[in-house]
Amino acid sequence: MKLRSKLRKVALYATIGLGMPIAFLACNEDVLNTLASTTDTVAALKEALTIGSKTAATNLGQEGGYLNDLAVKIGVPEEVTTVVELANTTAGKTFLTAIGASVFNEDELVTLMNKAAEEAAPKAAGIFSNAITSMTISDGETILFGAENAATEYLRDKTYDGLTVTFGEVVRGTFDQVSVSGHTLNDAWSGFSSYYNKLAELKSTSKGQLAMATLKIGLAAAGKDDIYNKVNAIQTVNTDLGEYVTGKALDGLFVKVADKEKGIRTNVAERTSELLQRVFGRLDE
Repeated sequence: MKLRSKLRKVALYATIGLGMPIAFLACNEDVLNTLASTTDTVAALKEALTIGSKTAATNLGQEGGYLNDLAVKIGVPEEVTTVVELANTTAGKTFLTAIGASVFNEDELVTLMNKAAEEAAPKAAGIFSNAITSMTISDGETILFGAENAATEYLRDKTYDGLTVTFGEVVRGTFDQVSVSGHTLNDAWSGFSSYYNKLAELKSTSKGQLAMATLKIGLAAAGKDDIYNKVNAIQTVNTDLGEYVTGKALDGLFVKVADKEKGIRTNVAERTSELLQRVFGRLDE
């Protein structure tokens, strides 16, 4: 092995330089093998993660990469779900009309969020690569012989906060670039959050309280008390959607990195380098 050979040469030169007998090297063959094996393991884990992140960024960056994949598709925030549930009831529609709330398009919002993540995904490869390169893997053997997504989880644990910032800037930059029916994601979310916040504020007015009382009766009659409780708990929402979409987009990327890691661990054909074959081949023994 090239790496082991280099390590032996370094050790040999060191022993000669220190005036130690060359036999010392032979006595420490096991130490050298362990050192080489550990170095190989860390390098292989980083290579596997790099391949996984590039594959994830490429696949999710294709048209429909997020939207058409149920494993990573970005759904609406909880606040939107509450209003959608409300709007799908007779009492809810009457309530929304009474307070002057506009109707919004849930499907459009979902499409725009997923398109924004899709647009940002190709740029994630470089961000992940930098994180992986600078990452110190303290226990390569434990990760190698751990769960099928152990390396991905290690990467997530060590880099998620930093990636949220760097990738978040990329994601936010897409919000005015993607559009559906002439509406950008910023337009769609601003429209929804504004009327959602209007709903939250109106609850404290006499008009809003009267509408809420009527809503409670109507939803109770339909057996939808749970929806009333959700609406009653509504607070104003942050009009910035960046954190939500960034988090969901990153989660999707990590799902796909984990898929690739599992493939390398379990499928010999996916070990595309001599290093991957040698290190991950140990799992087959």
